[in-house]
Amino acid sequence: MKALILNGCKSDHDESALVLDLILKELEILKWDITSISLEDKDINFCVGCYGCLVQTPGKCLIKDDEEIIMKHYVQSDLLIYLSPIIFGGYSSILKKAIDRKISILLTKMVKRNGETRHPRRYKKKQYLLGIGLLDTHDSKKEDIFKSLVARNALNMWAVFQRAIIHSKGENLLEFRDNLNKALREVETIQ
Repeated sequence: MKALILNGCKSDHDESALVLDLILKELEILKWDITSISLEDKDINFCVGCYGCLVQTPGKCLIKDDEEIIMKHYVQSDLLIYLSPIIFGGYSSILKKAIDRKISILLTKMVKRNGETRHPRRYKKKQYLLGIGLLDTHDSKKEDIFKSLVARNALNMWAVFQRAIIHSKGENLLEFRDNLNKALREVETIQ
């Protein structure tokens, strides 16, 4: 199975390097085919909301930048991992830009799902979403917002599984690893 890590952390974020290393090791132990992309040095423009990717060139964004390469990995991956510092409960701006450009995975028509209107998926591949949020200090409000955001993103991308895992700076990495392993095992049982 293929895993894609979209790393929305800056290279000077010390804790993110430790967490990323741990994620990579755990995925390797479970024999995942891993692609890890640091978004910090990628040329990713903002989505302009033109819907060209839905109407003019279905499935392909009109903007030509590094997002084209990222999308190829994105649609082929089973497990998507969003790694980001938690900023006001949300993702970093560099990860947010990349996520916003994923609208091309959807179709133009709308359907009702659980009482909400959504665009259906363009691709039938089942995907799983893990949102990994990093905090400098424990903050239950930011954690709750982040968990809700990951859940809502999972709904929009029609993920069959989602989990948000939060790690605060200085906390025991063993607890984070245990939570990560539990989520990865859940993904394996859904297969």
